[in-house]
Amino acid sequence: MDRLKKLDVNMEWMTPRNVSVVFLSLVTVKASHSIYKYYRAKSKVKAKREECLAACEKLAEHLNKKGITQEKKDAITRLSITELIEKLQSGELKAVDVYECYQAAALEVNRRLNCVVEPIWEAEEMAIERDQRSGTKGPLHGVPVSIKENYYIKGYDCTAGMQKCIGEPVSEDAVIVKVLKKQGAVPFVRTNVPQTMMTFECSNPIYGRTLNPHDEDRGPGGSSGGEGALIAAGGSILGIGTDIGGSIRIPANMCGICGLKPTVGRLSSNGTHKLTKGQTLVRSAAGVLARDVDGVVIAMRALLCQYMFDLDPTVPPIQFREEIYSDKAPLRIGFYLDDGYIPSVPSMHRAVEKAKVILETQGHKMIQMQPLDARRMFKLFLDTVGADGTKTYRVCMEDDIYDSTVRQFFFTSTLPGAVKKVIGWVMAAIARDDMPGYMIKALSGIGSVYDYWNHALDIEEYKDETLALWRSQGIDAVICPGFAFPAIPHNSFGDLVGGTSYSSMYNLLNYPAGVVPVTKVTEQDVKDMANYPQKTMFEKNIKKMMLGGTVGLSCGVQCVALPYREELVLRLMKEIEEGLKGDN
Repeated sequence: MDRLKKLDVNMEWMTPRNVSVVFLSLVTVKASHSIYKYYRAKSKVKAKREECLAACEKLAEHLNKKGITQEKKDAITRLSITELIEKLQSGELKAVDVYECYQAAALEVNRRLNCVVEPIWEAEEMAIERDQRSGTKGPLHGVPVSIKENYYIKGYDCTAGMQKCIGEPVSEDAVIVKVLKKQGAVPFVRTNVPQTMMTFECSNPIYGRTLNPHDEDRGPGGSSGGEGALIAAGGSILGIGTDIGGSIRIPANMCGICGLKPTVGRLSSNGTHKLTKGQTLVRSAAGVLARDVDGVVIAMRALLCQYMFDLDPTVPPIQFREEIYSDKAPLRIGFYLDDGYIPSVPSMHRAVEKAKVILETQGHKMIQMQPLDARRMFKLFLDTVGADGTKTYRVCMEDDIYDSTVRQFFFTSTLPGAVKKVIGWVMAAIARDDMPGYMIKALSGIGSVYDYWNHALDIEEYKDETLALWRSQGIDAVICPGFAFPAIPHNSFGDLVGGTSYSSMYNLLNYPAGVVPVTKVTEQDVKDMANYPQKTMFEKNIKKMMLGGTVGLSCGVQCVALPYREELVLRLMKEIEEGLKGDN
């Protein structure tokens, strides 16, 4: 009885008024803590941004004192990569002069496009060391190389646009950076990426938005968007990127440069941001971007060396195979104008048809074909990248400031599974296409290890069927649109994400693929959009985008081969590029 009386006394404070006060106090504390964390993140991001801007301005002042004339800068930065290397190897040009001119050009381009994250301060010292080195020069002696921000460079943060990684400088260079240095290159700037690197826009809260050099109202593509913009605008001649769903090839297409996504593992990815490393069914590939095909070829020759094989023994020791690249034997080449899921636009059709004619004149047999069920492929890709229910991304982005390009994605990913299903049904009905709804469903993840293993089997089945298709038609390689469409307006990734099926197909298959610029959008291409289908939401959005000032935008062709046939991809890219010479 005494115990009950005591309990009764203890419960007296639990009046509705007191409970309300306690509840409101807890809510206030939680809200205050959330506000505190938000402003702490905002302050951290602002400080990092100001630090990088100050670094660029400090370096610009340093270079101004060197008295670099516009004439000297143009004379060096307008050289082709083969001309540049010849002059560096012969000693006609000094590495430090080349570095200074490209660094000045990069900073100048950056003021307009915001594509450089920060300069690499050790670059000048590296260039001076190259000039003082005696004996045999490396194949990339004195060549300035821009590096995507997600690569480790000793002493620098590697953030992928996320504030969680600010203030955590890495202790060692990425393998590919070490190899570049070993071969005589001078890594000189780091370039911008989208937040989390999982969109084909290029914006994040730390470094801001990168603009397309051909139309500043549009993006350069992503996630290697800073590389694409800088190279296309003349601020770099050679760059290093990564590609998990098109992150090298999309910027190449949208900026009008060349880019190669090798087979995963042909180049070492050791020392890149670990955000997606736990997902192994569709892995990120290290690759190269350059102004022309020669730049990509020269970089691949230099990178595929014993030093890289020693640093990363997981890389197969296959050096660049000149006999494949230089072969003149005619090939059977498949081609398609659209992938059977998202119709590519007329300008991309025309680019493929132009490349087809060039290759036919080289003696190749062109075979019209259709890739295997692109819709099915895209669902497999989406299920893979969202297999953990996006938890990896959400953990990395905890307490972060969401960029406008990813805000909708992260809001949707935090909703309960049942709510996602309802939204998915509604989206499918509105879009007249099950894919937008399926994208939301994919954010819920794969239910169990058993389900994940079966999903892996589905991917292997798709790979087997694709290989069987190629072999049944005797196909050595394939050409197709570089993407479904050219560069897109800022903040339109969500409306146009379906176009990723053109690039993600070859990530899922793990086939090497490269993009070479072929043509530009014409007035007639825009007029021909009158016949473009408008059945689904994606189709309507693509048509609207193409009618909004796309004339003059770059359109590329994608060249694809079977795994570890990078040299064959580059051979086709070079033949197409050569065939375009003198073409207006």
